[in-house]
Amino acid sequence: MYIDFYKGIPKGCEICLKGAKLVLFITGLCKKNCYYCPLSEEKRGKDVIYANELLIRNDLEILLEGKAINAEGTGITGGDPLLRLNRTLKYIKMLKDFFGKNHHIHLYTNGMYANSEVILNLKKVGLDEIRFHTMNEIKSIELAKDIGLSVGVEIPAIPNEEDRIKKLALYLNKIGVEFLNINQLEFSSTNFLQLKERGFEIEGNNAVKGSEDLAIKIIKWAEDEGLELKIHYCSISKKDGVQYKMRIVRRRNNVIRLYEEALEDGLIGKFVLETKENPHYIRKKLIKELKIKPNMIGISRDGKNIEISRNLINEVKKLIPNVKIKYIKELPTAIREKIEEINIQKNEEEQQFHQD
Repeated sequence: MYIDFYKGIPKGCEICLKGAKLVLFITGLCKKNCYYCPLSEEKRGKDVIYANELLIRNDLEILLEGKAINAEGTGITGGDPLLRLNRTLKYIKMLKDFFGKNHHIHLYTNGMYANSEVILNLKKVGLDEIRFHTMNEIKSIELAKDIGLSVGVEIPAIPNEEDRIKKLALYLNKIGVEFLNINQLEFSSTNFLQLKERGFEIEGNNAVKGSEDLAIKIIKWAEDEGLELKIHYCSISKKDGVQYKMRIVRRRNNVIRLYEEALEDGLIGKFVLETKENPHYIRKKLIKELKIKPNMIGISRDGKNIEISRNLINEVKKLIPNVKIKYIKELPTAIREKIEEINIQKNEEEQQFHQD
């Protein structure tokens, strides 16, 4: 569910909903220590960089990941990116130089280190929009607005924080902030105990019970109060079912190989041959014997198996009778997470058994 109080959503959200946003995780370091933080163990408190799902080892990987989804914008997140200010400034400039000035960049921060000098430097290198993650009336929100950035606040809808969110909305409305984004609060493996200890319950897809109801209530209240502040609500299903899926489909369309198959939900399917012999030797043999183009047959990421087109399977069986064949479904991310593995021979043997 995505609800906006007035027509028109922030540019960063517009790009995100199209799946065209590169998520650049600058660092897992943060001084705020929010009990509801959903960051994974791999990221929380660790000074690591990710571009979408890819752990970054060099700057080029960030640009290639952006190209892989035809990125129209970047969301810089963390942790708090301002704890690694030089890194953040460097990447904003790099992205603007490579993708062009129209590549929209927004940044999330808790605001603890967002003084006027920092905000000015962010604007100078090309930052378009800044989003503060705070429930408080902090000075840096007004500073960013005065300096000329597009400014918003983005917070979770915490069921027992209704009065505080309303107070925040009134403050943002008073100082003329552009938008307030309210996200559905969710359980993760890292915040589960903290949320349960505070009495929160799960409903639906790992959502905190009552979070969505509160977000909708706040939007209706703001409308009744006549606030000019734009308020938007983004649910977990919208984030995972639309934003993420759209990005996956965009990436798949750019990275799918000639011998792979495009499946529903952005997945990729392919046939994999398991052999005890050197896969590179077998690959050369198949290219020669079957007279196929090299780009119709590949080697798996771990270098152990051969990947091949569906229309070559029967011919491969004749050449290599005892080869094991599997059908793999995977996400088209940089690390290609496996979703399902189907043993083709086992299925064929079972079918033969039932026919006999």
